[in-house]
Parts: sequence; structure tokens; C-alpha cells
Amino acid sequence: MKFHPIANLFPMLQEVDLESLAADIKENGLRESVWLFEGKVLDGRNRSIACEMAGVKVRTREFKGTTRKEAIAFVWSENFHRRHLTSSQAAMAVAERKTNDPDFMREVVEPLVEEAKERKRAAGGDKKSAKAKAQKSLVKKVSQAKTRATIAKLHGTNATTLADCEKILAEHPEQVAAIKSGEKSVTQAKREIKEGKREGKRKANAAKAKRTRAIESLKNVFSTLLVDPPWSWDDEGDVNQLGRAKPDYGTMTLDQLANLPVLKVVADDAHIYCWVTNRSLPKVFGLLDAWGFRYITLLTWPKPSFGMGNYFRGQTEHIAFGVRGSLSLQVKDASTLLPTWKRGRKHSEKPGEIHAFIERCSPGPYLELFGRKQVANWSCWGADA
Repeated sequence: MKFHPIANLFPMLQEVDLESLAADIKENGLRESVWLFEGKVLDGRNRSIACEMAGVKVRTREFKGTTRKEAIAFVWSENFHRRHLTSSQAAMAVAERKTNDPDFMREVVEPLVEEAKERKRAAGGDKKSAKAKAQKSLVKKVSQAKTRATIAKLHGTNATTLADCEKILAEHPEQVAAIKSGEKSVTQAKREIKEGKREGKRKANAAKAKRTRAIESLKNVFSTLLVDPPWSWDDEGDVNQLGRAKPDYGTMTLDQLANLPVLKVVADDAHIYCWVTNRSLPKVFGLLDAWGFRYITLLTWPKPSFGMGNYFRGQTEHIAFGVRGSLSLQVKDASTLLPTWKRGRKHSEKPGEIHAFIERCSPGPYLELFGRKQVANWSCWGADA
């Protein structure tokens, strides 16, 4: 049997529930007939399928209404309050009915208008007011927002969720079925839509970065930044610290690092991974803030062997992780304790495995500042690279 489009106002039962219904019909028979309209199933899709599963003949009745509006009202009254709908499912059902039945809004608005008229009469406002003036005042009072809030409350949802469903229905119809079935909530659908837009922008930015070698000319492109700052130790209070080998590269003061135009090249939603030694930890938090990132957590790299030190023998180094805007990790199982990767051969050279680790956790395009060499999938800026 074919289903009438109006029947789609409400979701089908899940497979396990259909099987349960079929078993009940097989044992006790079909209690309620399947309603037909224009030769198709108007109400009772689940019952008709369950009858087929149970090998029971479907009993049908013809809906006596003559208009689609009457058919919509019938399906609504038969289904809405007897179903256990989530707020998201209820809101989507209302949004679809508003789309399919233009009179639905008017039917809700008219009682509100009458209430407003009654309040005005009770306050004596209709004694000298012209009819046109009174009507104009009522139109202002009965706003679209108030109407939506009233509809939502009457149907077990809220105005915000209903407004979101109306927008999804108009702009992202591919999400509607999952919301109606309960597979995802409106919030989950909005998150997917938002992330889909971000992913599209990231792909465009990645193509732009691939074409352009002049990194400074790329505006708000990179979603993930890896930095190994050439820290100057002169501002840490201990000059010529025992155990600190002199670097074979030019260093930068904290002010010089803070003034780098990082904000120009990173996207509005981005991650940063900034290498920092135990001794330089106090400096990195202000540096992230200067670059427009908020500090989130610290990742720790345990080195295979310890080095020199004035007090303790250093065997760990860290990565300060920060976020700009709102951007989640791509995984849920990343630990703050990194593997015991081997050191690089050059002074302060970091393990190459860090790039693959970051690619697993954060989206591209990727930029490495002060990198030692070019890495696949990464743009790299640094004296050696």
C-alpha cells in the first residue's frame, strides 16, 4: 500500500517496535483500521506494515474529509498527543505542519487576537479608538515570536527549538528525517550543519595554502598551528644556567614573539600547540593570550633519558594547547601524556611523530612556525625550512 505524503508528518516506528506491534496483531488481531485518503494510507502506516509482517489482512476505512487541510488536521489529532515525542520531534512535526497547512498559524493567532481585544475592552481602550487603530495595535502585540512561543508550548516544545526546526526544514532538509525519527536532536543537527560549513571552509583554505608559498599573504586560513618558539632564556632570571646548551639558532624575546602577526593567518576557530620547557612555562600562558588563544591544557612529552639541570634533571617537555573561537577535537581518546618519542638530532629538535598526532586530533590546514623542515600536509615557516 502506498503512503499519502500527509502521513509523513510523524515518524515511523523503529524496527524493534514494528516487530512488537506485528506480534501483538498476530495474537490479538488488528484493533484499529488503517485510514485511506485519495487511495493512499493517511493514518496507520505502522499498522499496515505490521499486518504484512504478521500475515494478517489489513482492514481499511476511507477518510470522509475532502480537503488536504482536513486530512492534515485528522492525522495531527490522531497522532500528536498519543505519541511519545521528544522536544525536537515535536518541534519538527509542528514546523512541517506550518509549512503544509498555511491556515495552521491563523488558527492559533486568532484566539490571541481575541484575547488582546478583550484586554483592550476591559481597560476601556475601545471607547474612542477607531477600529483601524485598534487593529494596528493588536497586530503589534501578536508578534510572530509570541505566536511561535504559544504554538511551541501547546505542543510540548519551545520557541527556540521550533525556530531552529523551521530553519532546518527550509535550508537543510537532509537533516529532517533523522530528527523526526529521533536519531538525532535539533542541537546535534545544528552542530553537524555548523561543522559541515566549517569543513567546507577548511577545504577551501587548504587549497589556498597549497597554492600560496608566501604564508604572510594568507589571511585567516590555518585551523591548526604548531609552534616551537626560539625562547630567549635571558629574561628568566638565570643567565648561563648550568645544563642548558647554547642554541644553534637565533632566539627571540617574549615581546618579539608576542608581536608576531599570528592572528592574521589563523582562522576564527583554531587550535594551537606550543612547545615549552618546564622553565619557560610562566611565559607561554601570556604568549597564547597575546596570539588570541585561550589556554586549555598541557600535553607532556616524556623523553627517553634525562638531561642536565641546575636543580632536577629534566626529562619532560610540554605542549601548551589552546583554542581560538570554538573548535572541538576530532577524537575523544587523546591523552595529555604523549608517547616516549625519541629526540631529534639537532639542538632542541622535537620528535617528528608530533605532526601525525596533531593531524589525528585537530583539523587542517596546518601551519608550523619555526619548523626545521618541510612536512607533508603542512605549511612551514622557519629559518631552516
